[in-house]
Amino acid sequence: MRLDRRLAGFLLLLPLLGGCSKLTFIRQDVIGKGKVEQARRPVVARDSQQDKARMSAHDWVVRATSALQGNDFEAAERLSREALKADPASADAHTLMGAIAARRGREAESGDWLFKAMQVSGGGAAEANNYGAWLCGQQRFEESLRYLDYAIERLGDAQSRADTLANAGACALRAGNAGRAVTYLRQSLQLDAENRLALETLATHALAQGQLLEARAFIERRLALQPVTATLLQSAEQIELRMGDTRAAARYRERLQRDFPSNPSTGN
Repeated sequence: MRLDRRLAGFLLLLPLLGGCSKLTFIRQDVIGKGKVEQARRPVVARDSQQDKARMSAHDWVVRATSALQGNDFEAAERLSREALKADPASADAHTLMGAIAARRGREAESGDWLFKAMQVSGGGAAEANNYGAWLCGQQRFEESLRYLDYAIERLGDAQSRADTLANAGACALRAGNAGRAVTYLRQSLQLDAENRLALETLATHALAQGQLLEARAFIERRLALQPVTATLLQSAEQIELRMGDTRAAARYRERLQRDFPSNPSTGN
């Protein structure tokens, strides 16, 4: 699943992905009235000093993001904490802390930070997407989908909605709800015909259902985009083998061995 694009590139909470919430604000029967009201806290007007703090926090966030992209987790965490000192209500700084915790294998802590990001943002749609992605990774599927639905309803730009729809589709498929998953995924592609997660997930689903022509069409569309992974090439090879096209399968196998020589499936 994909996280919001403001902090994209350094964390996929779910590989579905990722993410990429039906809280009315999340439906009070899901997270409880207390948490709903916390996440709905009204925004208080800031004075000039607070504005300066926000700008300072943004600078720290930019530096922390760069450190995390360079896999310098200690520096990224230190810089993120500086951002939080400057502005304890920085949703981006909380999101970064969640990203860092996830990359360091501290999943429970990651979830705490991402939920806090949603709280301090006043129930922001991007933050709901990110927390929903984390929930799906914990196999809390129905709760995850409520958060993702909430985000879908409130995200303004088409690209972010496409990413969150893809997150929801991948999560619904993991939950065993194929019909709901396909609806999300096709809606994602209507907004972004090159959405990588949606294409890959639909290819995987079609292959599992024995819909080989459809699986081939989706995997070819996905392979036309970067990055190409070993998993994608393995799926493409499997599709061609099941269709009886051994030459096409061999081409994918050669490409897998050439581009990913250390992958266990290549036998090298």
